[in-house]
Amino acid sequence: MKEQKSMIRTLTSRSFQKNKGRNLAAVLAITMTAMMFTTLFTLAQSLTKNVTEMYLRQSGTKAHTTAKQITDEQIELLAAHPDVRSYGRSIVLGLAENERLGGRQVEIRYASDQYAKDDFSYPETGHMPEQKNEIALDTETLHQLGIPLELGETVTLEWRKDIFSDQVTSSTFTLCGWWERNHSVYASMAWVSEEFALEACAGIEEPAEGQICGLRMMGITFADSKHIEEHTDRVLAECGVSGVEFQTVLAYNEETQWSIFMESLPMYAGMILVFLAGYLIIYNVFQISVASDIQFYGKLKTLGMETRQIKKLIYGQSSRLSLLGIPVGLILGYILGILLIPALIADQSARPVLSANPVIFIGSALFAWITVMISCMLPARLAGKVSPIEALRYTDTDTEVKRQIKKSKTGASLSKMAWSNLGRNRKRTLLVISSLTLGLVLMSYFYAKNASFDVEKYLIDMCVADFQIDDATNQIAGGYDPESNTIQQELVDQVTGMEVFEKSGSLYSRQIPMLLSDRACENIRSYYTRERLDDFASIDPTFPQWKEECDRALKGEEVPITVYGADGLILDAAVGDPYILSGTFDSEKFASGDYALAIGPAVHDFESDPPAWTVGETVSIEGREFTVMAVLEPLTPMCEGKRANAFEVPLIISADAYTQIWPDSNLQKFFFNVADEGLEDAAAMLCEYQERTAPGMNLVFRESLIAQYEAETRATAVMGYAISIIIALVGVLNFVNSMVTAIISRKREFAMIQSIGMTKRQLRGMLTYEGFYYAGLTLAASYLLGSLTVGVIVRAITSAGYSTFRFTLLPLAICTPILIGLAVLIPYLCFKNLEKQSIVERLRVEM
Repeated sequence: MKEQKSMIRTLTSRSFQKNKGRNLAAVLAITMTAMMFTTLFTLAQSLTKNVTEMYLRQSGTKAHTTAKQITDEQIELLAAHPDVRSYGRSIVLGLAENERLGGRQVEIRYASDQYAKDDFSYPETGHMPEQKNEIALDTETLHQLGIPLELGETVTLEWRKDIFSDQVTSSTFTLCGWWERNHSVYASMAWVSEEFALEACAGIEEPAEGQICGLRMMGITFADSKHIEEHTDRVLAECGVSGVEFQTVLAYNEETQWSIFMESLPMYAGMILVFLAGYLIIYNVFQISVASDIQFYGKLKTLGMETRQIKKLIYGQSSRLSLLGIPVGLILGYILGILLIPALIADQSARPVLSANPVIFIGSALFAWITVMISCMLPARLAGKVSPIEALRYTDTDTEVKRQIKKSKTGASLSKMAWSNLGRNRKRTLLVISSLTLGLVLMSYFYAKNASFDVEKYLIDMCVADFQIDDATNQIAGGYDPESNTIQQELVDQVTGMEVFEKSGSLYSRQIPMLLSDRACENIRSYYTRERLDDFASIDPTFPQWKEECDRALKGEEVPITVYGADGLILDAAVGDPYILSGTFDSEKFASGDYALAIGPAVHDFESDPPAWTVGETVSIEGREFTVMAVLEPLTPMCEGKRANAFEVPLIISADAYTQIWPDSNLQKFFFNVADEGLEDAAAMLCEYQERTAPGMNLVFRESLIAQYEAETRATAVMGYAISIIIALVGVLNFVNSMVTAIISRKREFAMIQSIGMTKRQLRGMLTYEGFYYAGLTLAASYLLGSLTVGVIVRAITSAGYSTFRFTLLPLAICTPILIGLAVLIPYLCFKNLEKQSIVERLRVEM
């Protein structure tokens, strides 16, 4: 037994050393397979980490569960529980109200080190406050306050202990640390020392309703993130803590975890493709190897070697090749994964997180090795069962295909011979054409789908102009303040005075107490059935507040109603055909100031009138009467913004009518367009004004929104094109392998027909015809299936949303000359390698 093993190892080693060129091709195939597996594993693991990080940043904490109102005694009880791995605590003092902050929410708090770390607000430079007069802030807040990033700088914050009082407290601190702001949440933190916090809220442990000074908060992290709600309830019960509401952080609930898994699912699904691609490549490489050495295996059988031993010989060669190819593939795949991760992250301001999980390398190596072993099964089986006579007669032809002898009056031709040769191995011919066609069709599908994206449809829901300027208070928790003056007339004059200025639009708004009309109440009652209310309650956390406010309105009580004043670009966008739910819009009548527009829901599933004011009825705004002209679907750039109330039935009047009613009103938003050549200058001017005059002002650029969309869809596009290219590449490699296998296995045949008069040129021409037929059949199938795929599937997918269908087969048009070029080049190179041996040498080797 030992001698047999030694003999097989010797044969394996000598065969390995003899066929260096062939081994190189096999190693490259194995390396590429391992590289693709590693890249996908790296992307899947890293994408999961990055998406989880994104959700955590949006939640504002890495803790598993948090409580927003708790006592010090309860914190100590919970912190001592053995299941609590770590915890953080915080004491809220108030909100900074410095004028330079422009209404931006900056919360003054004490926080333990763990709480600050969990909240992505731990100083990257300096340290957490230790002395009574120390403070730590994020860099953006310091920039708005005009304070340089230097430790020891003086920071003065204005805030109120009683948010219902007019008394403002001014506190001066020394800067002891800072960090980069978490842009995924609106609020920023200003950490103060525990000593300062306890002194500021002395005697307050449970603030009165509506107050925040002295509010205690806690974040808890367990050993793992499974079943957090049940785990929290058990810990609360065991500690005897009641009356405290803990909320599981969004990133850890089951729905979010499923969403995160679905984000990385294409990567794992792509591993099936990699397996198939690797199998096809490696299988063809070993098939060529076996076809080339078929007589060698026949001789071994003559000498008494068993089928099992021949298979072991081939598996031994594949294992040696794997030891060379897989480690290189792991390294290259991980490097490629590192390069691709930034392209898959939608938020380009976030730092990509790279996973170095050992599963990446163990899983990739295992999958690659299994792929190699499975790929060798059929070639090993062929080599093991061949007899010496069969080896001598071996040709690259389907044995089950019965060849029919055809008589031709015109005689044989190179094109007919080439066509006939395609049928010698119909399975392989079909495989090559199918893999090439699949890659080209998928490429056409992804390109047509992406090309159908309509940027104008996308932007109308996001931004109605080249530039949008928002008042600083538009996003604060308490809602927009119409008395705020972030967008000053100086800025408007500067914009409209630019040479490149084209058109503008103004938006005002304020909330006033109003009674709903009987018809509006009836519309709301008819629309919000029990079923709709249940659906609303299941998806919207603000439902209780909305229901309470809605019930008050339906009982005939006054509720806050938002009244918008609009003109120009924002009004034109709001009254576009897709947004009109009922009625019609007449610009001349509306400009007269006697008409209003009502805003209804963002759905079209009502049977009669929308749940809003009814077209034709009269509404009274501050004693002035308006007739409702139409009901509109809400337009995001108009309606977005924070409000204290949840129930809304807004109205729109002309900007002139609005300023007549409220002459001292300031702009909530300002929109404008400029000529294309002035986009950069206008953006630079706005940024300079923001930094110099209005740090809290929010700017929205059309170009930045397009870039944001591209970033959000980049992962899908990259994966789609990667899959298409991989499949197309596999098809090309199969085409190469098919031509090489056919020529190697037909050496003797070619030598014989050359010996009876066929010239090298004719033989090369016949092989070129074969390549042309492969290309022609592939292109015919690709154009046919591509047209059906784009014309039917892509048309159906892009019929809604932000897409406008565009029929295109551009990838096929680009690939056509490439494929034809390969059809000529590959047979030529194969023949050049073949003719290195003379006809006599080839006949002698084969006989």
